[in-house]
Amino acid sequence: MSDSIEPIVIEAWLADSPRFADGKRTLPGINDPVIEAAKWFNQAHPEYEVRVRQIDFRAMPEEVGAAAAAGNPPDLAEYIYSSTQTAHDTRTRTGAPLFASVQAAIGDRTKILGEPVVVDDLLPVVRNYYSQAGELFSMPTVVTTNMLYANKGMLDRAGIARMPTTWEELAEACDAIAALPGAPAHRVSWPIYGWLFHQEIAGQGGLFGNAGNGRTGRTTKLHLDSPEMLNYVRYWKAMHESGHYLYTGQPRDYFSPMAAFERGEIAFVISSSAVGITMVDMAANAGIELLVGGLPRSDARRSPGGPIAGQSFFMAGGLPKEKEDGALAFLQYQLNPALAAARMAERTLPITRQARELSLSPAWKEPFPGFLTASHQVNSAEVSPTSAGPRIGNLHGINTLVTYAMEDVLLRNADPATRFQEVNETAQILLDHHNAAALAYPPVTPEVLRGG
Repeated sequence: MSDSIEPIVIEAWLADSPRFADGKRTLPGINDPVIEAAKWFNQAHPEYEVRVRQIDFRAMPEEVGAAAAAGNPPDLAEYIYSSTQTAHDTRTRTGAPLFASVQAAIGDRTKILGEPVVVDDLLPVVRNYYSQAGELFSMPTVVTTNMLYANKGMLDRAGIARMPTTWEELAEACDAIAALPGAPAHRVSWPIYGWLFHQEIAGQGGLFGNAGNGRTGRTTKLHLDSPEMLNYVRYWKAMHESGHYLYTGQPRDYFSPMAAFERGEIAFVISSSAVGITMVDMAANAGIELLVGGLPRSDARRSPGGPIAGQSFFMAGGLPKEKEDGALAFLQYQLNPALAAARMAERTLPITRQARELSLSPAWKEPFPGFLTASHQVNSAEVSPTSAGPRIGNLHGINTLVTYAMEDVLLRNADPATRFQEVNETAQILLDHHNAAALAYPPVTPEVLRGG
């Protein structure tokens, strides 16, 4: 390419992790693999320049919506998993969908600008999450799941020979630890966070909404007071009343339960695989030998493998052909096998079959204990609307209402059935408001875009 010819610029907005009060990122390095991939892609394709901008994932839908309203949206925007339906319902100034289907744009091509198309190599459960009626709409970049972390010293003293795999086994393990001389006041903690509800309801075969969780059509009715939801809420309430469960008072925060674990105040903590490396560092700092197991299930017959969490790239529709090809080529490039090792050394579990095969090879070194357990958990889920989890408008707002309801059950002795019937009715209003915008003629971008 002649020096006088300017490259075609592809604006790529990455979903950044929030920051602590001291300004440090909660998940440092999570975007490094994509940033590095952009650098290498630009060198391999000097006719293009992928320009990266990092935005707090909670603000991403709002930032994109404002840019679309102004007529200058990014070419690629990375959304957190829970904002998937919001991305689908974001509109241009003319009312057209802002984002195009990645699968439709690729068509039957096997290479784009010489880069092998990798969409067919995506792990089935990963592809399932980001698909609608079988069509892949966006390109995943990060995949995570929830895990159970444990203090091996406490488990050994209590005679617990293996990690609990069910709710009942976790309660029994907590009973054993509570019987120890000098036992901690509590035994386990996890945040009140929407994703955990998604996983535990899916682990019982339950749905959050109609139309197959929004996978076979648009969700218009919520099931937040389902038998599966109430099973989980009542189990959680019993764990709290027995003194086993520690509520830190920070409902949607993964890090306060982790800090309690580091201080030796609990024996178990449920947290994301994305913080596996952080958990290793915290355990080492506290002199704790760390054990990692899968997320406890309602019973041994069920898999908690879905729904996954993570992030995914959406591509703007209506791009000029050359720019669209460059964007599609980059989406394939950032998941190619040569970059898989670097990706998995940071915060993500395998996304493609080739990456998973690499992680299972004898030469592969786990970036943290439990990495392979987490990967197996993800891939143990059947490919179904249940395991895919909810794809619902204003899911962050709905999750927030569920959080407050659970807090009422734990702290104010609210009756689970009554409180979750109430939250189902209130959340339905949020969903109806979102859907009214999406189904208007012409459709408009919903007012509430906040992610989380």
